[in-house]
Amino acid sequence: MSNEMNKYKIGLGVTGGIAVYKAIEVMRLLQKAGCEVSVAMTRHATEFVRPLTFRALTDRHVIVDDYDAANPDPIAHINFSQEIDLLLIVPATASIIAKFANGIADDFLSSTYLASTAPVLIAPAMNVTMWQQAATQRNLERLKADGVRFVDPVEGELACKTVGTGKLEDVENIVRQTLTVLSEPPAVAGGLRVSQRSAGGTKIDRSGNWAVLSDGEVKPPATAGGSDLAGEHILITVGGTREAIDPVRFISNHSSGKMGFAVAAAARDRGAKVTVVAASTSVEPPEGVELIHAISAQEMFDAVMENVADATVFIGAAAVADYAPANVADAKIKKEGNDEFSLELKKTPDILSEVSKRRSGRQLVIGFAAETNDVIEYAKSKMAKKNLDMVIANDITAQGAGFNTDTNIATILTPQGETALGLMSKRALADKILDEIVNLRRSNPANAARSGNS
Repeated sequence: MSNEMNKYKIGLGVTGGIAVYKAIEVMRLLQKAGCEVSVAMTRHATEFVRPLTFRALTDRHVIVDDYDAANPDPIAHINFSQEIDLLLIVPATASIIAKFANGIADDFLSSTYLASTAPVLIAPAMNVTMWQQAATQRNLERLKADGVRFVDPVEGELACKTVGTGKLEDVENIVRQTLTVLSEPPAVAGGLRVSQRSAGGTKIDRSGNWAVLSDGEVKPPATAGGSDLAGEHILITVGGTREAIDPVRFISNHSSGKMGFAVAAAARDRGAKVTVVAASTSVEPPEGVELIHAISAQEMFDAVMENVADATVFIGAAAVADYAPANVADAKIKKEGNDEFSLELKKTPDILSEVSKRRSGRQLVIGFAAETNDVIEYAKSKMAKKNLDMVIANDITAQGAGFNTDTNIATILTPQGETALGLMSKRALADKILDEIVNLRRSNPANAARSGNS
């Protein structure tokens, strides 16, 4: 357990959403990081989880009502709010967000918000329609302007059986962002920690600096910089390539780069040196990694071959076009007089296969298999044909697992077997992939060259 957070006290506010049970795991991980956690619940939250659960795990009175006869403190909302270094709301309903935004104090938790000078971090969870409602979005913007921070909900299957944005972010990511906020240098006045709400409503970067590993181990930034991937140099391809037809048109795919960038950010946070070769993406790359731009499959191939010798791990996460136009027109192709148009295609270089052929020593080569049918069979075939150490396979037709989503559903294949994973954020999946890399190193530290490779 880390001692880095022993000096911090967190007020955990729990509201009445179906994701209440996840607040228990958030609390346990924060305790594991060394934080002292006190819990306040709304009455609706107690309909889902009894206060006794939190009391047993914290050995502290759980406050629901200032006027509860069992409450030993008659002005608990004042004392509670003044003793904490951070007010964390998990999950946050649309109702509590509206109360905070409009200064309504009609229960213990909303009164605590108004009385507190500590930074506030909110992890919403609600139906997609409620999340997208104009009123909710106005309330969010008002709170952000007040300096409140958010760990936004992710896309996935909701309790109402619909799929959309509104699902509570993974507990590991919530904890990571909580610890990152606590690690920020506070404004100081008279030796006291001062509210950071006035600093503006900067949205939190999900990548964070804290490492929350799949086994529940929590590593602070100082440790994460020299953690389980220290000494590794990970080269990763990201995004979708574009293959020109003429100066205007091109062939491409739906890849956003989210999965690849999530792996890059997670590897950085766990101590690795990271180099990213990025094609077309719809999201910003993480900070703290070396970035090389490559638009076409040939450009990506050339960039990878130029840099792969220095890498200890290669991860092919990009959606590379298998074919490209054999001839690229010098001018825009006109449609006048042409009811039909034929395009001759040629194979593009196979980056994964070439990296696998050229590798030597301890270098690991890892690929992705995005399929629409017979997913595991195709993934196994890919791993065998290209002599890969690992393949991450996913069915892009599954809800929550396609392109441009914040979630994924995957199976990790290694020579040791298969690990099927349920719906999770791409950042959580990234850490699962990196966990397997660590396991491969531990199972065979030497990583001797394979037959046919010197």
